[in-house]
Amino acid sequence: MSKKHDHDEELTPWQQAAKKAGHKAAPPKKRVRHRFMKGYQVRNFKRMWPLILLFVAIICVMIFLVSPISRVKSIRITGNEIVSTKQIKRDSPIKKGQPLLGVWGKTNQLAGQLKRQSRRMQSVKISLNHFNRVTIRVEEYPTIGYLYTNGGYQPILKSGVIIKNKVLNPRDGFPILRKFKNPKTLRRTIRQYRRISAPVRAAINTISYSPVKSNRDRVYLQMNDGNKVYASVASFGDKMDYYPSINAKLKTRSIINLEVGAYSYPITKKTPKKQTKSNS
Repeated sequence: MSKKHDHDEELTPWQQAAKKAGHKAAPPKKRVRHRFMKGYQVRNFKRMWPLILLFVAIICVMIFLVSPISRVKSIRITGNEIVSTKQIKRDSPIKKGQPLLGVWGKTNQLAGQLKRQSRRMQSVKISLNHFNRVTIRVEEYPTIGYLYTNGGYQPILKSGVIIKNKVLNPRDGFPILRKFKNPKTLRRTIRQYRRISAPVRAAINTISYSPVKSNRDRVYLQMNDGNKVYASVASFGDKMDYYPSINAKLKTRSIINLEVGAYSYPITKKTPKKQTKSNS
């Protein structure tokens, strides 16, 4: 066979037909591959993407810090009765418009700072609501009585603390302590008084220091129902729990002595007459 014939056999049937017709066969088209990025660009992107993400994060943080949402929008106070809302806001370490970065993760610490600003506060809790709204929940020590001094009344709290700021008109339902000039005796009396149950405390009108030669520790309690009670500072806190049962047996206003044991006699009597006894 000739070389020409061999060459014709290598052509496809379509190319042979085209050749016979006098046309040149068009070369096959090359497929062009389109790529978004070339190989070296992909490799560079893989190396750079952590830095790109960091840069984007920094931009987002900067935008957040300059936006209003990054600051305390409002402060709400709840639970306070004696301490004014205005005073709590003034003493609070959190202020409206303050960056939230100074609040996040520090609510317990900030609550402790606020609690130390007032001896009336028993507990303080701070929380964030709706992302940037602050709520301060306050629980105050209740007032359990008043100390009369120099024409005014100093509140006595359940914690035993005496508030220095005086009030002119004490609230009803709380006894008034009088004639206590010795601070140590006053503290002992308050400790005992706090041991008395709330219903019995509410029945007391005044507690006065009333020492005698036989008992330098004596106190005199004027009750709201007209009865009078004599007791000792060291023990009246526990013995006053017997008052309701003793009072229930009385037929008239009486003097009840709890200094040694417990007995009572009518106020009209000049000499004590034992009517009820208790081995308390």
